[in-house]
Amino acid sequence: MTKEQFTSGTPFTIGKQNYKGESTYYFDGGSISKQIRSSVDNRVTLVDYECNVLKVGRTGFKGFTFVMGKRVAVKYRFEDLVEFKEEA
Repeated sequence: MTKEQFTSGTPFTIGKQNYKGESTYYFDGGSISKQIRSSVDNRVTLVDYECNVLKVGRTGFKGFTFVMGKRVAVKYRFEDLVEFKEEA
């Protein structure tokens, strides 16, 4: 995935999609949102917050969220994100 695809909100998975209905993610301004998908037809059934985005750099992004009161930081490279393609 490219930085332009990421910042435009293109849905993605982290690595390849392992099974039908696996959650996808997208950049939503200052955060990453999670799309929970149906295992029957891969349609989005629920959208939820996943993490805040601290910085979008040239090669990736940094984010964080809180789990049980502790801050958890993540860092991903755009090359590790795989664009999700809807089935026709």
